[in-house]
Amino acid sequence: MLLLLALVGLFAAGCGSDSGQSALKQGVADFDEKNYPAAIAHFTRATKRITDSAPLYYHLGLAHLHQGEIESALAAFNAALELAPGHSEAKACLGQIAYLQNDAVKAQGYFEQALATASGDEAKARLLTSLALAEMARDRNDLARLYLLRAQQHNRRYAPAFYNLASLYRDKFNLREEALDQFELYVRLASKGDRHLEKAENLIKRLRDNIARTQAEEAEGQRRDPAAAARLLQEGARLNAAKQYPKAAKAFRDALAADPLTFSAAYGLAMTYKSQGLLAEALEAFRRAAQINPSHQESFLQAAELAFQLKRYAEAAKILDRAIARSPFNAASAELMARIRNAEARQPEARAYGEFYLSLLRPEQKSAAYEKWVRSLPVK
Repeated sequence: MLLLLALVGLFAAGCGSDSGQSALKQGVADFDEKNYPAAIAHFTRATKRITDSAPLYYHLGLAHLHQGEIESALAAFNAALELAPGHSEAKACLGQIAYLQNDAVKAQGYFEQALATASGDEAKARLLTSLALAEMARDRNDLARLYLLRAQQHNRRYAPAFYNLASLYRDKFNLREEALDQFELYVRLASKGDRHLEKAENLIKRLRDNIARTQAEEAEGQRRDPAAAARLLQEGARLNAAKQYPKAAKAFRDALAADPLTFSAAYGLAMTYKSQGLLAEALEAFRRAAQINPSHQESFLQAAELAFQLKRYAEAAKILDRAIARSPFNAASAELMARIRNAEARQPEARAYGEFYLSLLRPEQKSAAYEKWVRSLPVK
């Protein structure tokens, strides 16, 4: 379909001789049938007569690429760019070749150029995913994650973005449950012929088994008394409201001792510690609350903010990794991560998170001062 749409203008324009048009038409048919050697022969013959068509050279390059003929593909893609310097697809293919040749920096440059002139959400999602792979090859995992999230912003049904984000969470961030979520989304979106589908299904089964085993081990031998915990929780809430913080903290701790899975006791304890200015203790309590209820974004954000205030930047970032994986389009997480990376003197990542944060805001929510700060940070 892509080939036919790109070349239909040639047939309508009538450029070149009849023999050139005939060779072009036959090349299209051969390409659609995946007979790439024949397509190359016909496209090459067409170039002798049709000398001003970037799409023709682009598809000649694609046919060579399918045959693994890298040098010929490079020549064809560069010829397409000479005729049409803004040809996004040709630049993307040059980036793909550079990536396959393990030149991630060169690949990134081509992908960025292609993205600048790309049109359509699916094309942008594809290029953003390619940029993520280039960043992963350079072990720049923050930037890879943000490219994949941006790809999902552009096209919520672009399956490769979900597969690669799942792989990133599993292999680089050690986030098994979040990786499982992304793999499951990928399987729902992928076509039946997708070559990664079977692997993803096997990984889903393995991750589910590992997570279930870990949860069973954690629950083994854990004694719970929910009734006693509820009474102590109520007492802690009463004491906290009366600003009797030390006594409230003890009641919350006793509630957790009675039932270690009482989320409200962990969160109440954290807030009580915070009210007393006991930041390190509040941090640990917020972390425990987030562990009990991983869906509670506020616990993650509070813990990460306290770690940041204590200048425990690596710890703050690790807490936020899970928060972002759980709720990727939460603006507060992106803004805090930008501050953390800036404090670590990792300005390119700080800028990327700042830009992502701005993309999540409505126009009236944006601050000119914040935008100026983000633009002042280096890109690379």
